[in-house]
Amino acid sequence: MKINEYRHSASKGNDWYGNPSLWIYRNLLGKRSETTPRMAMGNSAEFGCAINLFYNRSDADVVEHCTKHMVNQFDGEWFDETDKVGGIALNLIKGIKEAYPDIGIPHLFQSYKRHRLDTLDYPITTVTDFEWENLIIDTKATLAVPSRPREDHVRQQSLYSMLLGKPVTLVYASHKKFKVFELTDEMISQNYETMINSFESLEVFMANVPNTKTAMKMVPLNTDGYKWSEEDREYAKENWNN
Repeated sequence: MKINEYRHSASKGNDWYGNPSLWIYRNLLGKRSETTPRMAMGNSAEFGCAINLFYNRSDADVVEHCTKHMVNQFDGEWFDETDKVGGIALNLIKGIKEAYPDIGIPHLFQSYKRHRLDTLDYPITTVTDFEWENLIIDTKATLAVPSRPREDHVRQQSLYSMLLGKPVTLVYASHKKFKVFELTDEMISQNYETMINSFESLEVFMANVPNTKTAMKMVPLNTDGYKWSEEDREYAKENWNN
């Protein structure tokens, strides 16, 4: 089975690694979840962070603009996350500037690149949050800052680090606090290998499965986890193997 214009990405590789049925749902059934308030919170907090890093906007401006950015994503509807997005953006900025006080203006924001590896049939796409000449910083907006970086985030950023040839740092922030994690060379090497193995496994699956119906018969549906919305769960249960 060949998917025209298919491209590997960290999110797709993580889906296949963690739950192959989710990859099938998103890529073979063609279902995409609508933007949730939690997803929008991340987009808008990143936007607020960007206007400070690039234009040195004040805290008040950051809060105002990223809140408006989130409200506009939902045509004026307000959520609990909307109340918190400004504080999250400010803590992302604080985390970056405290860890790297002389960091300066980013060279790139939301930079999209496509990569080819000899061992893979399909290209890999990367989209970084913030890039400097010798550093990648990825921002994660959350309501609960973790004590250690999430494994799927480490796999994602390890892939970016190896393909782009730069060290990488993860910055998590809630509206209350932030935490900065610099990934070690060992973490990056191990998790990059995991991602490439995931892509290779996926390509073997794609090469040996003739169609979507067979794919669903080969892989049991698993709708556990936060990546499934209730709507997606119901749709998948109704249509898997039917």
